[in-house]
Amino acid sequence: MDAIHADSIIKDFGEVRALDGVSLRVEAGELFFLLGGSGCGKTTLLRCIAGLEEPTSGQIFFDGEDVTVLPTHKREAAMVFQSYALWPHMTVGQNIGFGLE
Repeated sequence: MDAIHADSIIKDFGEVRALDGVSLRVEAGELFFLLGGSGCGKTTLLRCIAGLEEPTSGQIFFDGEDVTVLPTHKREAAMVFQSYALWPHMTVGQNIGFGLE
């Protein structure tokens, strides 16, 4: 069974189509790489899988369960960003604690 299955994911931002029918399957324990040029939709796809963006159409499954409209905090998925995602007006402790609130 696939740990992650994205089926025909389309994501539009207004008139711009960022993802056009992307599908992928990742098996449990499989090492997976998502490679592509700048602006090709890698981060948008990962944000859809993590629940940070809702696809315009298509479905996302975790272990066979449709999580397409499941809230982010119930997906048990996480992303590590390439650059810091910190709030400069908060202390280190506040930045760490923010995700726990």
